[in-house]
Amino acid sequence: GSDSHTPTGGGIGMLAIGAGGLDVAVAMAGGPYYLTMPKVCRILLKGKLPPWVSAKDIILKVLQLLSVKGGVNKVIEYAGPGTASLTVPERSTITNMGAELGATTSLFPSDENTRQFLRAQGREEEWIPLEADPDAEYEEELELDLSTLEPLAAKPHSPDNVEAVRAIGKIKVNQVAIGSCTNSRITDLRMAAEVFRGRRVAEGVRVLVVPGSEEIKRQAEAERLDRIFSEAGAEWREPGCSMCIAMNGDQIAPGQYAVSTSNRNFEGRQGKGGRTFLASPLTAAAAAVTGRVTDVRTLLRN
Repeated sequence: GSDSHTPTGGGIGMLAIGAGGLDVAVAMAGGPYYLTMPKVCRILLKGKLPPWVSAKDIILKVLQLLSVKGGVNKVIEYAGPGTASLTVPERSTITNMGAELGATTSLFPSDENTRQFLRAQGREEEWIPLEADPDAEYEEELELDLSTLEPLAAKPHSPDNVEAVRAIGKIKVNQVAIGSCTNSRITDLRMAAEVFRGRRVAEGVRVLVVPGSEEIKRQAEAERLDRIFSEAGAEWREPGCSMCIAMNGDQIAPGQYAVSTSNRNFEGRQGKGGRTFLASPLTAAAAAVTGRVTDVRTLLRN
């Protein structure tokens, strides 16, 4: 696919590779598509996520460990008992940001969670189980215990400039953006709504909430999540990409800070001179109601 975040499809067990638009056009016309044979690397997931920690924190941790160049010419394969605790939307958040690792693609096995997702989409008959052979060999392996993770954020101006939210400090925030192809699924919106429920957006903070598709928008409205966002003072948007690439007046001014659930925070991404933190919907919502970069665990306790 000609979008760099085509690998999002890896969350459903698909080998989905982003490519240049011209390369895709040539392939559609019958020409060959060439790429360097990637190494195959496994990330073994163990344990389960603690409360108020999400899939976004998993991929931010991987970026912290490997860097934005750590996946170049590699396929990242997620495996291990920890995968069973992750839904397809959670998995797709992780594979989406594999692009920020520089990876050729990332993917999860196709298991009962995949089957459940396809059943919900009315496509269960298309499900097939897919996983690595028991004797599969890998160029590199990394182990990650999900139970040790905490809310994380990527500081300006790189997705691998990652630090624990609690250690960043109470930086004043001017804009919060919840959505993008990384975190705009119904589960993401439910997480954010849990933080907004009964609270108001802090004075001086602009908050954008963008569902990922018309289907998600309809479901969110059926669950009255849009009412929660609107009553809190956030803008409930139509599906689209303007939030992520700061179109249609969604830019922040020089020197201002934003917290976004998107996948990239390179300099100028959200507006010339602006500075963006990348974080989960939970962390973004916490910043929206406090007006500062905030560890959501200080607001919500299990």
